[in-house]
Amino acid sequence: MAICITEGIPVRDMLEVRNKMKAKEAAGGKKTLLLGPNCPGLITPDEIKIGIMPGHIHRKGRIGVVSRSGTLTYEAVAQLTEIGLGQSSAVGIGGDPINGLKHIDVMRLFNEDPDTDAVIMIGEIGGPDEAEAARWCQANMKKPIVGFIAGVTAPAGKRMGHAGALISGGADTADAKLAVMEECGFKVTRNPSEMAKLLKALL
Repeated sequence: MAICITEGIPVRDMLEVRNKMKAKEAAGGKKTLLLGPNCPGLITPDEIKIGIMPGHIHRKGRIGVVSRSGTLTYEAVAQLTEIGLGQSSAVGIGGDPINGLKHIDVMRLFNEDPDTDAVIMIGEIGGPDEAEAARWCQANMKKPIVGFIAGVTAPAGKRMGHAGALISGGADTADAKLAVMEECGFKVTRNPSEMAKLLKALL
């Protein structure tokens, strides 16, 4: 597994990397999982931390966190710790348009993980990833999920922080993604300060 926290990697360079990884796998080589780029990394409290997450806010527990936003990863974790819920793992997948692991990949892993009881999934405007993950969860996920999308007030065509957080059409706005998540059985919130509280109510 490769974890890339670097920000500002040109999209063309990432396309080259992704194509090389696919070609190597197609030729029978070892599959490499890529987390990032432009992500805070991952942490399984008391076991492993790779990246730039502030370790002191994490506690060992049974709640999974996956997020496109580094800062909102820390926010969710700090809220969970504050109300006595530890984390099985927290994974920042990064906000670039060309990246490795997507929400759907991490949700699949959390679904299969016997040490994870529930998940907070945090997305952003731009791209189809959150909606695709939500539809997969509706069909396969056996665990409760709280969903949040950053960028409810972002105007169309305006980039928000990350290179991938750019609304291009109707389906990738925060409202559209929240609607899909809700339809797929997520407990959604438009207020990021409620994420842990809502999750605790689902347990």
